[in-house]
Formats: sequence, structure tokens, C-alpha cells
Amino acid sequence: RRGQGSAAFSEPFGLLTPQHGLAMMAQRRMHETGVTSRQFGMVAVTERAHANRNPRATFFDRPLTIEEHQESRLIVEPFRLYDCCLETDGGGALVLTSLERARDLKQRPAVIRAAAQHGYAAEREYTDTAAKFLAPRLWAQAGMGPGDMDVAQIYDHFAPFVVFALEDYGFIERGEGGRFVESGGISWDGGALPVNTSGGHLSEAYMQGMNQLLEGVRQVRGTSTSQVENVGASFVDTGIGTGALILGPDA
Repeated sequence: RRGQGSAAFSEPFGLLTPQHGLAMMAQRRMHETGVTSRQFGMVAVTERAHANRNPRATFFDRPLTIEEHQESRLIVEPFRLYDCCLETDGGGALVLTSLERARDLKQRPAVIRAAAQHGYAAEREYTDTAAKFLAPRLWAQAGMGPGDMDVAQIYDHFAPFVVFALEDYGFIERGEGGRFVESGGISWDGGALPVNTSGGHLSEAYMQGMNQLLEGVRQVRGTSTSQVENVGASFVDTGIGTGALILGPDA
């Protein structure tokens, strides 16, 4: 049958899944910035290394090398098998309450410093993610900037979009994200900005952003399996710019 609504203009031409549409965006951004499949692969490899430290991760006991990534089959070019998120059944929960009440609870509170949502802007370029438009409002609300973040959890339905989010939120200049990832910049072990420290959607589980929220809280509390030292600001993206927040410890 033909697609309904806007899908009527895409499905007849073969754009049937999120992979199809987002792959086109990723291909164009590769053309514009020079980012490579191997650099995308380093997102998957780094997150797998984090998952290998997390006993609850789906791929806790299965390492991944960049060679394995590059040799894995294409799903929709440029997405290779290990660029794509897992399919997972599971659940998670966050409890929101006043800071006064949270201080009486067993666990250390994680304080929400800022939170924002955004849809895709009509004036956006094809390769812009919503993060580009949400970021100024989030940073202004927080009174902080990308350089103030100690750790980041980024929605990783596909590995390339971690690179794009790093650029569009302002952590890295546009076109520099691939080299940043390739150089170890998102690694728990010495990276300038550790990303998806529980393994993310690629290697822990696909929980529609709940992974990122829970791990953001753990980093503030000091309970992550890949704990970053002295976390004062934990950044969480729950949809490449459609929602994000900044968590911090109780002052």
C-alpha cells in the first residue's frame, strides 16, 4: 500500500525505514565535511569498550575492533551493521522530586540544571540536526557551555549521529567530529569528553534514550562502571536535539 501523510512522498521511492532517510543525510554530510566510515566506526568501537566494562550491557562480553566494523555488512550505505542500534526489550525509570525531598533519600541526588526541547526548524539545511537549534537555548538556560561538560550521553540510534551531535551542540567545530572521535576523544579512558559510558544504544541496549538518562544520573552520583572523575556537569541528549538536559551534583 502507499504511504500515508508525508510518507506518500517518500515510500514509493524506497525510503521505507529510518535507516533509509537518515542514511541519505549521513551521506551528504560525509560529502560536505569529509567524515569517513572508519571514523563512524570508532564511535561503535569506543562504545563497545565502555559496554565491556558494564555487566548489564548486551555486549558486555563481546569486544569489537575497527577491522570488524569495517568488514561488517552494509545495512543502508553508509550504515554498517555495527553502526546500527540494538533491538531491545526492557525498561527503566527516573524519579523526579524536589531537591529537599531528594536529600533525604538513599541515593545522592542528581540535579537538573537545564532542560530543553526542540523540533526541526523550517529554515534548517538538510544536514542540520535539531541539536543546532536547541543548543543555544540549552546553554543559555544553564549559564554554561559545551566546554563545561565533563561527560556526555548522546542518542546513538546510528553511530554517525554521535559525530553530528558533537558538532551541532558545539562540542566540536563542524567537520572536526570524525577526527575527534578517531583520536580517542570520546573514550572513558583519557578522552576529552567521554560519551555513552555505559555502552549506549549500540552496545548496551536500545531504550529510546532511557539509557542515556540513567547513565547521566550515574555519572553524577559516581556509580557508573566507566566513572569519570569529579563530574560537575553531565550532558544528556535524548534525540539528537529534540531533547537534552544537563545534570549536576547537589551543591
